[in-house]
Order: sequence, then structure tokens, then C-alpha cells
Amino acid sequence: MPRSLGVTLAALQVFCDVVEHRSFTRAADANFLTQSAVSQRIRSLEKVLGKQLLERSKGQIGVMPTDAGRALYDGAKALLAEARDLELRVKGLTDRIAGTVRLEAVYSVGLYTLPQRLKPFLARYPSVNVHVEYQQMRRIYQNVLSGATDIGIVACPTPKPGIEVLPFGEDEMVVICPPEHPLAQEEKITLSRLEGERFIAFEDDVPTRRITDEHLARLGVQVNIVAEFENIETIKNLVEIGGGVAIVPENTVVRDLTSGSLAMVRLEERDRFTREAGILVQSHRRRRAALEALISALVAP
Repeated sequence: MPRSLGVTLAALQVFCDVVEHRSFTRAADANFLTQSAVSQRIRSLEKVLGKQLLERSKGQIGVMPTDAGRALYDGAKALLAEARDLELRVKGLTDRIAGTVRLEAVYSVGLYTLPQRLKPFLARYPSVNVHVEYQQMRRIYQNVLSGATDIGIVACPTPKPGIEVLPFGEDEMVVICPPEHPLAQEEKITLSRLEGERFIAFEDDVPTRRITDEHLARLGVQVNIVAEFENIETIKNLVEIGGGVAIVPENTVVRDLTSGSLAMVRLEERDRFTREAGILVQSHRRRRAALEALISALVAP
């Protein structure tokens, strides 16, 4: 930023902490400042930029950014990451890959598959800090495009202007049910066997729901949806207690099969389908060494 703006990196860090914690008090603790000092820095930013950046929300939500505040937050996060990497380079760490990479993932991919890819990467590059957050898919696209995050991982990726999509892999879709359910005795079934069963689905705006609905429609199968959820753990929990059956990616139930809390049934060959996952990165953006190394580690062979 031009020096005439009077915006410092320290002030931007404090502002970002207020947004993330939704609290002046917690941001003060994180930066070893008094609450009044934090308030003063925010007021100074608002004065320099000529915009209100924060507002107190009703209820228990706390402090929330205005539209101008959200724009500043997205840009500030990218700027602070660049500043940290610059500091490392100036300190002479150019002989090894180091720095912070921000990664956002949808829950159903990030929780189950991502750790398997990150573990060997972090062992190889101990000086790289990968900051992982779970977000809704819509928000991940926005943050990748704005530079607020470096990498996004989503299910059923869709190319968009300014975003490059790289392959992360695909998961076979399987039927899950309680171990005592009659379907649990089957090795493979057709999707038509689910007609008449109580079916627990993802919510309409979840990409996995979309591809499942499309596949069922192609096969002429109608299921009796009794509940819809965004979170896959909620779906699995309801199936476990006998609330119905569901179709989920196979990688999300590995631990449940090991513990015996759920049973998995594969689909007959003609009914099989998969869910793709993709890596989102900003197109035509200069990539730092740590970011490039992580992308290489995450891309499916």
C-alpha cells in the first residue's frame, strides 16, 4: 500500500484478528494489547480508509465486518502472508522451502482425505506451516479468487473465471446402513433396492447431492427422502441409530467400518458412480515455493 495511506501491517493483523475472533477482547489478548489500543487501531484504519469496517451484530454473534471490512480482510490476509514469506527470504531461508500456506476445504473431503496427503508433505517440509480451515464451497471459491486463501479443495469442482482446477482424486459412492439392516448382508446391490427405504440425503445445495440425484434420475430410481443434512457426520450418525440408509463417498466411512458402527454395501457395476474432488488455485498468480510444493503434493497422480 502507498505510504501515504498510513496503514501498517500491525494494524492489519489486529483488524484480521478482530474479524476472526469476532471480539475486540480476544484480538487484544492475541496481540498482547489492551482493548482500548485495539479499538484505537481500528478507528485509525477506518479514518484512513474513510469506511466503517466493523459493526456489532445483534445477539451472540459479536463483531462482524461490513462489506468494506470483508474486502479489507480478504486483501489483508493475502498481504500478511506475502509479508511473512518476504521476511523468511530476507532472513536467508531461500535454501529451503518455508512459509505459510492457507488452505480451505469442504468438510467431507478435507476431514477424511486431506490428512493422508498432508502428513508426508509436512514430514518433508517441516518449515512449511499449512493453515487449514473448513468452509462452505461457495466461500472457498470466493476466497481463492480474492487471494484470501491459497488453495481450495472442493467436491465436484466447477471451472470459473480466474480459478484453475486441478485433480485431487475421486471417491466411489457407496450405500451405508446399520450393521443389523438386511442390506448389510449383501455384497453388492442395485440402486433400485433403495426404493421404499428411508433415505437420508445431503441438502439440495451440496454438490454430492446433485450428482446423486442426477445418477438416480438416469437410472429411473426414486428414493424416499426422510431427512436432509449438510454435514456428513450428521448423516452417518442418523444412519447408525437406524434412521435410514444413505449414499456417501467410501473414504468417509473407513473408521466407521473399522469400529463396526456402520455397514457398507457397494453398488453393482451398472449402477456405480463416483464423486470427483478438485484443487482450486488462482489463475495466473505468482506462486511461492511453499505453495507450489504443496500443490504438487496434493494433485492426484
